[in-house]
Parts: sequence; C-alpha cells; structure tokens
Amino acid sequence: MIERRRCVRIPESLSIVYEVVPGQTRKEYITKDISQGGMRFLINEFISKDSRLRIKISFHETLFSLEIWVKCAWIRKIPYSDRYEIGVEFVDMPSKAGDYLIGFIKDYLDTKAK
Repeated sequence: MIERRRCVRIPESLSIVYEVVPGQTRKEYITKDISQGGMRFLINEFISKDSRLRIKISFHETLFSLEIWVKCAWIRKIPYSDRYEIGVEFVDMPSKAGDYLIGFIKDYLDTKAK
C-alpha cells in the first residue's frame, strides 16, 4: 500500500480542547494520532468538512501547549455509534509551535527506534 500522507503520523494520545467558533462551548477530547501537518481524534457531533476550529493541544510531559487554527480535512461517522472520527490539518501555525511539534515527533520516533 502506498502512503499518501506527506507527514509521518505518530499514535499519541494528547489532550485537546476545541471550539468551532471562538467564545462558544469548548469541548475536550484526546487525539488518536498527530503529525507535523495535522491530527485525528473522535468527537460527539458532526462538523462540516472545511470548517475551521481553534484547538489547544496540551503535551502531558511538559508544560508546553499549542493553540492553533485547524481545518477539517475529513469526517466520518463511526458505525453503530453517535461519534465521529475527524482529521484536521493545521493552518497558520506559529513557527515556535511548529518547531516544538517537529521536536516532539522526532523524540517519539527516536525512542521507538531504540
């Protein structure tokens, strides 16, 4: 099978909080995986493709967190459930946040390679 992704995804469970419109109810979830370009997680409500979300990602081993805008790249209903799986791509990520994320993924891959 040919890999279509541009970035390596790592199976990491990170705490996230998102809001579809700033100031509306914030919802908390856990990521299924994350890459330099985006992430995947489960949610309890439908969000339209191409919707923009504001997300805060907390890295459990450090005090660092990222607050960034993402775009819904895809969403699919989980069969026999009221939940959805969603894939988002990062947009307008500050360079400091991008550098941290690259380092986090590299450290993860280096640890798994040992």
